[in-house]
Amino acid sequence: MDSRDLLVGIEGVSCFLPGDAARRPVLTDIHWQVAAGGHCALFGANGAGKSSLLRLVAGELWPASGRILWRGPDGMEDAPLAGRALCTLVSPAVQEGWQRRAPDMTALEALMAAIREVAPRTPAEEAEARARSAAGSLGCVALLTRRLPELSQGQLRLVLLGRALARDPALLLLDEYLDGLDSGHRRRLDDVLAAYAARGTVIFATHRPESVPDWCAGRAWMRDGRLFAGEPPAGAAAAAALDARHPFRSAPVGTEGGAAPPSFDLARVSVYIDRRKVLHDITWQLRPGEHWRISGPNGSGKSTLLRLLAGDEFAAAGGRLTRFLPSLGREAATLEETRRGVRLVSDLSQALYGYALNGLELLCSGLDNSIGIYREFSAEERAAAMALLESFFPGGRGVRLAATSIRRMSTGELRRLFLARALMGGPDVLLLDEPCSGLDAESRARYLEALERLAASGAGPALVFVSHEAGDAPACCSREARLEDGRLTISA
Repeated sequence: MDSRDLLVGIEGVSCFLPGDAARRPVLTDIHWQVAAGGHCALFGANGAGKSSLLRLVAGELWPASGRILWRGPDGMEDAPLAGRALCTLVSPAVQEGWQRRAPDMTALEALMAAIREVAPRTPAEEAEARARSAAGSLGCVALLTRRLPELSQGQLRLVLLGRALARDPALLLLDEYLDGLDSGHRRRLDDVLAAYAARGTVIFATHRPESVPDWCAGRAWMRDGRLFAGEPPAGAAAAAALDARHPFRSAPVGTEGGAAPPSFDLARVSVYIDRRKVLHDITWQLRPGEHWRISGPNGSGKSTLLRLLAGDEFAAAGGRLTRFLPSLGREAATLEETRRGVRLVSDLSQALYGYALNGLELLCSGLDNSIGIYREFSAEERAAAMALLESFFPGGRGVRLAATSIRRMSTGELRRLFLARALMGGPDVLLLDEPCSGLDAESRARYLEALERLAASGAGPALVFVSHEAGDAPACCSREARLEDGRLTISA
């Protein structure tokens, strides 16, 4: 390779996550060269090391052994600041960091700040013009006046992608970048990346091979923290090609309701957030035996609807919302009763979980649906949590994750763990907001199988499932509604 083309050179790098006293390697003996124009897609199972490798390339992880060099103004450098100037990373972890900080700024201010991070002397007029241009290319100009804490998951992802593109980096690192985006924004982003690829270089980390654009010719695979460039390790290619719709999926469950009242009964419900009307006059029921999929574009109100059902948002005056929970045999009268019987799994709830528990402790917290742990759990409760953990992570992985801090798990591992947590205590309703984002194909299949087995048993919770990926919805979701601009339309 001509050294003038080299952007990043990695020579025998192994590294550990900061603060890991056990010093378990997340990357082992990595050798890799990234050349200008050498677009590449990284594949591998959850926990294989893809996100850690991108963080290393971005200058966010430091080698315990070996070395990494980045192209700088005067040639190759070993300073992480050179990596941060060369690269921009968009990932679920980056988005979670923004969600936890919740900076009180507009999307326009966030984009302009990204430009000034790489060019501090950029005049305000030029920075604003570049920010508006980036937002226009992604179809999200309407978000520029909105404050970041008000944005939906998909809208925040668009802003972070806009920040990355506004910086115009030499190397763009995208980790599961399409998760949470509707089909329209995905098409626009495809066009934007194709134009960018003519002048910059893109590295994708993805569990969905079909999402990799044709112009990205490079392929690499990761397994157990090791990189295999050019040829995949045994079984990796088959796993990468596995479709999320696994052949052991069950048939749809019937929707005939019994005599029990609806679990949710909404009549003319509206929701305001920061004085802005987000949901408009929703009338809808979740009847016994029904499982629903809710679709709709980014910003249509899907996540707000799930938070409303979970008790995290409140109906405006003039609307009515009742929650009949079979485990109570009556309507939920308090927020505590609601949260025991209705469980929400979402990117946001995962990002804002502020306690560094281990895997087993996180599952036990699901018994009370508490944020953190406030009591001792019995041996029987811990055994039930351990059994559930091992059913989600067979082959000894459950035992390992039981003692691992959730801060040191991959996004996909943590996503499955939060589903298992939601099932602790036998909830009446499970609300799932893009639950398969960040999961590899095998994990998606196991995730859906677990939901479908619960539905088929007749003893599991009712499901309300939100996803932009139609193939991710469990087969038991035989009812469908669509949200657009905060208005719900029920399919026949």
